[in-house]
Amino acid sequence: MRLVGSAAFKAVGTSDPRPAGSIPVHLRQFVRRRTRALIACALGFLVVSPAGIASADPAQPGNTESVVESMTPVNPAVKVDIVGGDAFVRVRVERGHTLRMNGYYDEEFLRIDADGIVSVNESAETFRISQDRYGTDVSTNGKVAEQGEAEWVVSSRNGTYLWHDHRVHWMGSGAPQTINDDGLVQQWAIAMTIDGASTVVSGNLYLRDAPGSWWWLLAIPALVVGFVLSRNQVLRVAVVAASVCAINGIVLFWGLPSAARGAPVVFVLGTFAFLVSVGTMAIRNRREISDALVASTVVALVLAIVIERDLVTNRFVPGFGDSIFPRLTVPLIAGFAVGSGARAVKRLVGKPEPIASN
Repeated sequence: MRLVGSAAFKAVGTSDPRPAGSIPVHLRQFVRRRTRALIACALGFLVVSPAGIASADPAQPGNTESVVESMTPVNPAVKVDIVGGDAFVRVRVERGHTLRMNGYYDEEFLRIDADGIVSVNESAETFRISQDRYGTDVSTNGKVAEQGEAEWVVSSRNGTYLWHDHRVHWMGSGAPQTINDDGLVQQWAIAMTIDGASTVVSGNLYLRDAPGSWWWLLAIPALVVGFVLSRNQVLRVAVVAASVCAINGIVLFWGLPSAARGAPVVFVLGTFAFLVSVGTMAIRNRREISDALVASTVVALVLAIVIERDLVTNRFVPGFGDSIFPRLTVPLIAGFAVGSGARAVKRLVGKPEPIASN
């Protein structure tokens, strides 16, 4: 039997007819129920997502910095630098020049030919333990390990190779100890042959001061401002916060070589929040649906902040380097997102209000 008139409203817990142009009562309750489920699922995802975000072993925020100090003899056709603070060593060889490098156990590991073809010996023990930052059963004391037949695989054709070299970063689980006032942790050297000449690239690993957790205090005034503006400017605040989040994601992902990148999750979440915020402007007068979309924007931004949280308390951020930008923007995004979305979330998850009669 189809309920009509006052019986229909009693069936959904109300007693008054809805005003013309408002959203039906059953749709209001549907939105509330589904929004609660969405937020519950999102909060569950918060717990498990940070550990499984990256598909490989990308550069991560940290407080240690590895610096190339010298190349002996100098060859301007070859550039060696560190990517991601201390995560990767990168070699770039101009065409017309060659590079050969043995691994930790003096086995053949890397060769770059004059035509730019980069080949890696994937049967080398060095290749296996250099696939992630901490490796497996790592030993770099120069002891020769048993090696099988070399399996050369072409890695690229642009004269560039990037790998986790365990000599240039701290391999312990705890914070390293410094040996001088400059923060020096250890010195390192990588031997290679460039155009037939034995060459040594040397550098130092430093521990830098951490920025401190006080940067999160910036979220407090941002939350207050976001809450005040949410009465009339909630969508504009959401658009700004989402835009900055997307910019962070762009730098985190595209600011690194492809081999050092993680998944572009922060960029995706920021872009999603931006598109939803802009789209909501077209239906801003439909309160219930607008509130649901604003809540989804807040959830996306909070997810991004949870993923980005280490950007605030670590000195070196992949893609950014030693930059104040992420330490400044991440707390502000958090404050603006929560503050601007608080009213919408409260209306959605709070006790349903009776629909006013004409």
